[in-house]
Amino acid sequence: MFDKKMLRKIFIAIILILIIIIAIILIRNTLARYESNATSSKDVDVAFWFVDNSFKTDRLLVEDIYPSDVSFDYTFTVSNYDVENSEEAVYKKAETDLSYEITMTATTNLPLEYEIQKNGVTCTKTENIITDADGTYYKQIKLETDANALVMEQGTDITDTFVIKVKFPKANYTNTEFADLIESIKLDLTAKQII
Repeated sequence: MFDKKMLRKIFIAIILILIIIIAIILIRNTLARYESNATSSKDVDVAFWFVDNSFKTDRLLVEDIYPSDVSFDYTFTVSNYDVENSEEAVYKKAETDLSYEITMTATTNLPLEYEIQKNGVTCTKTENIITDADGTYYKQIKLETDANALVMEQGTDITDTFVIKVKFPKANYTNTEFADLIESIKLDLTAKQII
């Protein structure tokens, strides 16, 4: 009626399958899995402050961007004061009126579109393609402003918030040549005293 050899083979196969499943579960539980998260109370990527004639520069890295109809936003601020010690509220302040200029230099690895907003208002800009000594191409973007647009008056603590809106057009969605590329943005700010 029942073939004992066949039942024995089925029984051994079931036991082997159970042993393999238990071994996989035990090995998986013993392997270390790490995850790291960080949060910030500020939503500013870069902060600049000027208290005299000076030149400041910093970099932003445009990572994990993908073709989309929405922009990826990078924020930076420009202030005419700096808090040295927040507990004692020791300030360094500009003692004269300051005007400043912003130049943004971006690599040309990706076909990105840039828009810059100051305090929520879109700025007019000029874009030029430049090369360095090695022949590398860069996109240079300068803000075109009227005489009082980038001015900080003495006696008031002013912080201008800028947002760089980076868009990767969806037309490049199927183009695999852009896979795993990153874009770097260099921000150059020059401040001058107004006499």
